[in-house]
Amino acid sequence: MTTPGLTPPAITVLMSCFNAARWLDEAVDSVLRQSLKDFEFIIVDDGSSDGTLDMIRRHAERDSRVVVISKPNTGLADSLNAGIQAARGKWIARLDADDTCEPTRLESQLAVATANSNLVFVGSGLTVIDQFGNCGKTYRYPRRHATLANHLRTARRFPPHSSAFYRTASVRAVGGYRPRIRRAQDRDLWLRLAEVGELACLRAPLVRVRKHGGQVSHEDGGKRQVIDSRMAIVSHYLRMHDFEDPVGDHESSFDSFFGWIVLQLENGGFFEYVSFNRHVRALYRGAPNPVAGALQATCALLRQRGLVTRTLRARLLGENMPRRLARDWMSQRCSPS
Repeated sequence: MTTPGLTPPAITVLMSCFNAARWLDEAVDSVLRQSLKDFEFIIVDDGSSDGTLDMIRRHAERDSRVVVISKPNTGLADSLNAGIQAARGKWIARLDADDTCEPTRLESQLAVATANSNLVFVGSGLTVIDQFGNCGKTYRYPRRHATLANHLRTARRFPPHSSAFYRTASVRAVGGYRPRIRRAQDRDLWLRLAEVGELACLRAPLVRVRKHGGQVSHEDGGKRQVIDSRMAIVSHYLRMHDFEDPVGDHESSFDSFFGWIVLQLENGGFFEYVSFNRHVRALYRGAPNPVAGALQATCALLRQRGLVTRTLRARLLGENMPRRLARDWMSQRCSPS
């Protein structure tokens, strides 16, 4: 969407906020202090009740690059889609309201994006920070499209949502975020972008991603996130075989698909496997030191050798369950009644 008489900026930074007052100023300041200055900063308030909207408006009064969108609370996907429709930049850079950018983030990602006309997505590495801003582990990801796409399809690590830098026209063309994928909107969108263009990633940690107990991924032990992530991958495989994608179909078809995915994951012991992995990580992280953590985790692993084998295979090769589920879904729908 271009405003008549104004030259569109190169980049739209997009943030959605819901009761985000605690870390909002820090996140916004990290954007406004970027080395690259040619951007607009759309901040969508998703019906906050904690003063978030007033904070955003104060930033807009001080810096004309800040654009405020206020809407009723309808969730992250709807909020980001509202920002995507309003965006004037050729590229959109995402950031969550509890994370921050390194000063050269936009400059670095724009340089990579404009060097290859086939690119639709550029991610980056990350540094984990805690609720106080203390830095922890750094994560880096593959650089090339083929490896990144493979990681998406096999449920392996992928650049964080807050590092995403994507082509505005391409995201609009594939339909933006899909609200039905409530806890894995990003993976679902990246898979659809990978179907129309190339992905890339800068290994440098250009964002700081905050880990804290209030994140929605912690709700219900992360079960819905697991379901939605695998559902997004199965949907991708269905599209790749020119099969109807139930996520985009009418509500009854989606409900049937969702229920079937949950049943297959339960029957395959998948939730037990995920719970075991979370337990082992908690043992390691909760120990007083790395040696004690390693000993506790090892003892837990020795008691569940079957799950250990499954874990190691997933770490090295990724999961093959989504591909198999897509094959089973297509087989059932194509079989004579």
